[in-house]
Amino acid sequence: MSHDEKSVTATHHEADRFHWWWVAGGVLIGAGLITGFLYLVDAGLEQPVTDMFVTGLSVVLLGILVGYHSAGETIRETAVSGVVLMILTASVAGLFGMRIPVFAWLIGPFLAALLAMMGGFVGEMLQGTLEEAHDDRAVDWPWVFVSVVIGITLSSYTVLVGRALVGLTVGQSLAAFVASFLVMGWIVGYFSPGKTMVEPAIAAALMLVLDSSFVIMWFDGTPDLSAVLLGFGGAMVFALIGGWLGERTQTAMQSRRSKPA
Repeated sequence: MSHDEKSVTATHHEADRFHWWWVAGGVLIGAGLITGFLYLVDAGLEQPVTDMFVTGLSVVLLGILVGYHSAGETIRETAVSGVVLMILTASVAGLFGMRIPVFAWLIGPFLAALLAMMGGFVGEMLQGTLEEAHDDRAVDWPWVFVSVVIGITLSSYTVLVGRALVGLTVGQSLAAFVASFLVMGWIVGYFSPGKTMVEPAIAAALMLVLDSSFVIMWFDGTPDLSAVLLGFGGAMVFALIGGWLGERTQTAMQSRRSKPA
């Protein structure tokens, strides 16, 4: 076996290894995220639906952080972290007298694993471990998925935390959505190989129903239709602008790195 073949084999063996320290790291990161965001959003744990939503978002975010920062592919590790974190969270909730339904115990581990793996996939895509961008395709659907996950995570945290800290109104929440889509577009445009400006805009369109339901659920009454259309139309435009800015930033950074010292 040649030196190059040995190197490739060693790389494959490293990729196949299961990294328990990233499982432990994911649990610690997730526990910190859940604790911190629950303290900001519902310190008294008086809103079970909101608390479960924040917990789910935190599991997705732990997957993104672990997937992005870990060497190699660690999507399996994020799944285990999500399951362990769910069991720990439910156990702590039980100690504080919160009743956990049986179906939650049954479906919770699978849901936590799925959410963490979704986040792990996004993190790996942002890191470049999973190379998915093709200039010969009109749309790179994996990056649309990445955009959706990042967009939902950002916009949900923005509204929940903003509402808790400064009492955002429905109109202000729609403005916050627009701003979060600009950031989402920039992240995708900057970290993705190839040109992926349109993918964030498509993701914004796919998120219309989800975000509309989210706003209605967390605020009393139904928002004005014209405000919703204006806000979400702006979200699509801002997602496209964010993608363009991200591409420009990526190009500028590559040019700076390629210049001789």
